[in-house]
Amino acid sequence: MLSNCKFLLRLISFSCLLCVFSWTSLFGQNLQSGLAPTLPSASAASYYYIAKPGELTMQVNLWGFVKNPGRYEVPSSTDLIQLISFAGGPVQYAKLDEVKLTRMILNDTTGAKREIVLNLEHLDKLKQSSLALYPGDTIFIDHTAWLTIRDVFNVVTVAAVITSAVAQMMWASKK
Repeated sequence: MLSNCKFLLRLISFSCLLCVFSWTSLFGQNLQSGLAPTLPSASAASYYYIAKPGELTMQVNLWGFVKNPGRYEVPSSTDLIQLISFAGGPVQYAKLDEVKLTRMILNDTTGAKREIVLNLEHLDKLKQSSLALYPGDTIFIDHTAWLTIRDVFNVVTVAAVITSAVAQMMWASKK
């Protein structure tokens, strides 16, 4: 009986280990964000220049769930919607109702960060001035909870399959 318990504990430990490996491999897969540098199509750093020769430009950062995240050098008249469009638009599971814009505000000798949260789901309710970009702005588009739920469901499914296989092996060994 004691040897059966040890065997069962080893199988459960092995199953848990497989679940952990399955969980970590999920995050190495393409989440359609282009964030993971391990993806064949992604690079560690992306820089995009979108301006006509001689046009006054500014550099802004766009991170998160857009097709092409990275640093953009764009015409100084570019607004947030145009920037997201330059980046190929939001990808599946992009959380557009809570887009975070971080702006450095310089005061005399010090600088302060200001975070602005914008709801791009309702563009008709936003003032055009709130979509304006300034040099050095960083925009982050997070993912919805559905992406997390999908990933957790995948891990639970793998754990259930492994547990079922272990249970069947134990049942077969008792016969």
